[in-house]
Amino acid sequence: MRPKMVREISYVSIKSRSKPVIFVQSLVSNRFTRKYGVLSLILLTALGLLYYRRVLFQKYIHQTLPLYQRSVSLTFGNESWLQGEDTGERDHWLPIGEPKKRFKIYSAYFDPRLEVVESFPTPDGFLPFGSVRIFAILPFHVRKGDIFCNFRSDNTYVAQHQADRVEAVHEHWNMEFAASYVICKLAGNITKREARLPDEVALSYLSEPSMREATSFVRIKYPTTDRLLRSAPTRSLAVCVGPLHHDFAHALRVVEFFEYYQMNGAERFYVYNKSATPEVDTVLRHYQAAGLVQVLDWHFEGYKFESELRYEGIFVALNDCFYRATIAGGFKYTAIVDFDELLFPTSDNETLLEYLQTKDRYDVHSFNFQGVFFYDIYSPDFSKVPPWANNTYLYTQVRNVRTKNPLLHHNRSKYVLKGRNVLEAGNHFVWKAVRDTHEYAVPENEGLLMHYRDGSLGYDFENVVLDNRVRERFGDAIWRRVNAQCALIFPETTMCPLGEHYTRTASVR
Repeated sequence: MRPKMVREISYVSIKSRSKPVIFVQSLVSNRFTRKYGVLSLILLTALGLLYYRRVLFQKYIHQTLPLYQRSVSLTFGNESWLQGEDTGERDHWLPIGEPKKRFKIYSAYFDPRLEVVESFPTPDGFLPFGSVRIFAILPFHVRKGDIFCNFRSDNTYVAQHQADRVEAVHEHWNMEFAASYVICKLAGNITKREARLPDEVALSYLSEPSMREATSFVRIKYPTTDRLLRSAPTRSLAVCVGPLHHDFAHALRVVEFFEYYQMNGAERFYVYNKSATPEVDTVLRHYQAAGLVQVLDWHFEGYKFESELRYEGIFVALNDCFYRATIAGGFKYTAIVDFDELLFPTSDNETLLEYLQTKDRYDVHSFNFQGVFFYDIYSPDFSKVPPWANNTYLYTQVRNVRTKNPLLHHNRSKYVLKGRNVLEAGNHFVWKAVRDTHEYAVPENEGLLMHYRDGSLGYDFENVVLDNRVRERFGDAIWRRVNAQCALIFPETTMCPLGEHYTRTASVR
């Protein structure tokens, strides 16, 4: 028997591997680890990109944009348009394309705040130095990517840009149409020392054939002097009043309102007039001639209010107003109120403006006042009417019974905003503000919204208290001021009309 052959076995020495290689091989050697390891790598990559975009890149933008904005020279196509303050006489609603589509445009404002444009993408070699904000009425479900801004200077078409942002103001209630704003950035070539500002802008909409070409141009409003808003505002307090409608008739109330706020530091009023009686128009023209009031044309039709669009387009008016006051007017503070609402600082002998200046801080964007109601069902008190007064029914002087408990902030409240810190205004509070700012909720012991309401009833009307503070502080002065103004406005009678049904009351649902 032949002996078995013994097979020689040779051994190969294993190459030494580094610890990182061993770690990687161990990661990919298991199916479970391979599967979820890939997902982990994708997640880590995404987080890295997000960190770059939100931290490193934003830090670069925050450092670069202010430097670029300060270094570039902004030239205006038609410098003569900047001469003097804009009076608003040219502003009115214009259709975008076919009027039956009910797209409308009203106004546009240059906004140099870099907080608005810092996240907008720009082509290589360009940087934004500001934006243009356009106020319009658009369908709530409009195709936002199809909206374009069309700029021109000296009636010459310049450029078309896709809108960077198209937003409905928050209080739209999902109706078919909404008060909206469109933002388009303005960018300059970083190799050039000069950037040209457009004179006018129009909106076009690619989804509708009649709107693809720009037709209705509105003039862009710029700060008259401090174009980049580098220095402090030159004026203090403006007052915005919501649209007048349904033949608003309370002429005496309007005079009392103007005089009260003037005594509290207001320098300018903005009134949006859709429908008022001849007597109220006479009052508005009187104060407009004195340079105190800007009356804006607010005539537009074609919507079923409160079913297709919030009533009278109020949220376009409120936002147009505070941009008008801040950008074109140069005001620091803007009050958002109606003609039956008076903001009252409760400290002795302190005006509204003095109160705002005392409480103000750099990081405050608005001052919100809780509301109390002086309903017309409470008996008026005529015991303090001066014997020489021709206009005896002043709301602040004969109504002294109010609801005891103020409503919570943001519930029927009104406010004063600091325009440079605010991006979007609502009816009762600020919706959007620049980062790192906050609302100051005015406590009851510092101030209240005195709401002298006619024609409706509600909100704890059975629980009342006597409040004579407005009468005691402003009584004699406001009687004299109103009496003098009514004598100038209506010299034949020396009396301002109260308006029909000024004490008609109905219950609130």
